[in-house]
Amino acid sequence: MTSDEHPRPYRAKDAPGQEAADALAAVLQHAREREEAQHKPEPPKKQPKWMLPLGVNLGVFAVYLLIAPPSWVVLNPLEPPPVEERVEGARIALFLQAQRIQTYLQQNGRLPEALEEAGSPVPGAEYIPLGPRDFVLRLRIGDQIVEYRSDRPAEEQVTTDLAVRVRASG
Repeated sequence: MTSDEHPRPYRAKDAPGQEAADALAAVLQHAREREEAQHKPEPPKKQPKWMLPLGVNLGVFAVYLLIAPPSWVVLNPLEPPPVEERVEGARIALFLQAQRIQTYLQQNGRLPEALEEAGSPVPGAEYIPLGPRDFVLRLRIGDQIVEYRSDRPAEEQVTTDLAVRVRASG
C-alpha cells in the first residue's frame, strides 16, 4: 500500500454492497422503533365533548320513563280471540286429528290406543274409541264442547256445525 492510498472505511458510498447495508440498517432501526412503541403505554383517548350531555339526557329520560311512563310506553295486553274463532279452530284441529287417526287405522288395521300413537295430538282433546273402526274426539272451549264423530260423514258434521252456528248467532 502506498502512502497516497488510504484504506477506505466500511461505510464509504462507493463500497460494494453499501446500499444493501443501508437498507438493512434502516429495517433494523424501524424494528427497534416499533418494539419501543409497543412497550410504551398509549395515552387514553379523550372522550368527545358531546358524550356527557347526551349521557345525562338519556339518564333523565330513563328515570322519567320509570317514574311516570306515558301511555305510549304501556303495552296493552292481548285479548284472546272470540269464542267463535276458537271453536272454529278447534273444529279444524279435531278434523286434522281425525285424519291422522284414519291414516293410522289404514296402516295398522286397528285404532290407536292413545292419540299419541297417531301423532301430535291436539292438546286437551279427549279420544274415545267406539268400536273397531269408530271413535269420538271431544274438545272443550270455554263452556262449549266441540265434537267429531267418525261414524258420521264429514259433510253431515259440517252442515250440522253450520246450523248450530247459525242458530247460536241468530
